[in-house]
Amino acid sequence: ANLARMLASSFSTEQRAVVDCEIAFVDQTTYAEFIMSLSNPSCSYVFGIEPLGGQAIIDFSLPIAYSFIDRQFGGTGANPPQEARQLTGIERNVMGKVVTRVLANLEATWEQLIKIQVSDAELEPNPEFMQAAAPSDTVLLIAFEVNSSHVSGLVNLCYPYFTLEPVMAFMTVQ
Repeated sequence: ANLARMLASSFSTEQRAVVDCEIAFVDQTTYAEFIMSLSNPSCSYVFGIEPLGGQAIIDFSLPIAYSFIDRQFGGTGANPPQEARQLTGIERNVMGKVVTRVLANLEATWEQLIKIQVSDAELEPNPEFMQAAAPSDTVLLIAFEVNSSHVSGLVNLCYPYFTLEPVMAFMTVQ
């Protein structure tokens, strides 16, 4: 819930408009099922989490990503491309700034439990190439519903179980 509030604030700043963000659902699934749920191309970033020693993924639904990009260039945020396509170099730069801010928020929310450092956030437009976990591995999926006046969609945060294992004893079910 803390992260949702921080994301709403960050997204509102990026969009220069009011953006609501709340937890849509929390689910336990397999890595393969998570990957199959993503669009291809996707706007997914794989990143490392130290000192936990594992990776995690944040995925922006394409309407959300295109909205950030459109707003950055003076549009309303309501003009997604007619068909899904990979992000261009310039669009990657825009989303890179959004992701940097989101991951800083993520680090801040973890601080009460453990000081983490997020590193090497890499865009992977083809979900099948993301190797954050084995297909049968259990993952924790936290989906955030993002709504603004022009767009709504999900931002998914996926933690492989083994990434969280070192801190499971300290975590309470929220």
